[in-house]
Amino acid sequence: MNNPFKNNKSENQQTADPKKAQIYNLIIVDESGSMSGLERVTIGGINETIATIKKAQKDFADTQQHYLTLVCFDERGDEVPPIRTHIDAEPISSVGTFENYCPNGCTPLYDAMGESLTTLHERIKDDENASAVVTVITDGLENASRKWTGKALRSLIEQLKEEGWSFSYMGSCHDVMEVTMKLSIDHIMEFDHDVVGASNTWHRDSSSKRAYFERMHHDFNPCSSREEKMAVRQANARAYYANRITPEWIDHLEANEVFVFGSNERGTHAGGAAAYAVKNFGAVVGQGEGMQGQSYAIPTTGHFGLLAQAVQRFIDYAAYHTDKRFLVTQVGCGNAGRDVRDVAPLFTPAVKIENISLPEAFWEVLGLKMFR
Repeated sequence: MNNPFKNNKSENQQTADPKKAQIYNLIIVDESGSMSGLERVTIGGINETIATIKKAQKDFADTQQHYLTLVCFDERGDEVPPIRTHIDAEPISSVGTFENYCPNGCTPLYDAMGESLTTLHERIKDDENASAVVTVITDGLENASRKWTGKALRSLIEQLKEEGWSFSYMGSCHDVMEVTMKLSIDHIMEFDHDVVGASNTWHRDSSSKRAYFERMHHDFNPCSSREEKMAVRQANARAYYANRITPEWIDHLEANEVFVFGSNERGTHAGGAAAYAVKNFGAVVGQGEGMQGQSYAIPTTGHFGLLAQAVQRFIDYAAYHTDKRFLVTQVGCGNAGRDVRDVAPLFTPAVKIENISLPEAFWEVLGLKMFR
C-alpha cells in the first residue's frame, strides 16, 4: 500500500534523552464502513491531536520527547491489510498533516489494539523514562478479529496499566460501558454519531492529553528511581479524564472551585441559582457579571447575542485562570426561561478547557455522554 505518511527512520531517528520523559502517543482509529459520513471530522480530530502533541513538545521541550504512532483498521478483503500503521513511533517534529482516511469494511478492533499495543510495548518496555498514551476511537462492536480475543486483550491492557500506560476509549453506536468494562479501560466517552458529537469527543480528548502532558512536565524527575517514575506514570494515567460534570446539587466548594450561575445585567440576584450564590458563595448584589466571592455571574437575560458574548468572556476568563475549577450550572435555563438546546452550544469552546465542568444536560446537547 502506498503510504505517504510512513516516514523514513534513517532520516528521522531521534536519540532518547535520558534526562527527559519519552512519551509515546498511540492513536488507534476505526476506519470501518460505519464511520462513513465522519471522514472530515475524523481527519480533523487526528490533526487536532497531532497539533496538541506538537505544542506540548514545544512547551515542555526541557522535560519531554514526544513520538506518535497512528493506526487505522478495517477488514475489507485481501486488497489492503486490515491493520495499517500510517505513522510508526515517529518523533512528533517529523509528523505532517494526515489525510489518508477512507472508511470501508468490518471492525477488527481486538486485532488492531492487540497488534499495536504489543508492537509499541516491545519498543519501549526497557526504557524507564518511557510512557504510553493510548487513544481508541470506534463506532462499532468488534466483528472481524482473527488473532486476539477480548480476554487476551484485557490481560494485556491490565499489564500495561500496571506499567503506567494511559488508555482512553471514544465510542459510538454500541454499548461503550460494556465494551470498556470487558477490556478494563477506565477513561471513556460516548459520542453521538454525527459531526457535533465526533468533533467534541476529539476536542475533549485533546484537552485531557494537554493536561496529562502538563502533569508529567511538573512530576517528571530524571533522578528518581525506576519505581518512583513508575508511580508517577500510574498516578497521571489514572487522572487522564477528569470528572467534568457539574454536580446536580452543590452545597460545598473546595478552595479552588467557582460556582457559575445565571444573572441579569443589574445583578439583582433575587432568585434561583443567583440567590443561592449570594447566600452561600459570595455573590454580590448589584454585580451582574464576573467573579464575585467564590462565584461567577453570567448575565442571561436580554438579547441572545449578548448572552453568547458573556459566555465567551467567561470561557476566556476560565482558560486564563487554570488554578480554578469552574462549575457551570444550567445558566439561562431557569428563571431566564431559555431552552437548554439553545444555551448549551454556546459552551462548545469550553469542551477544550479542562478546568470547566458543565451540567450533564449541556454535555448531552454537545453530543457527549460523560461518565463520572
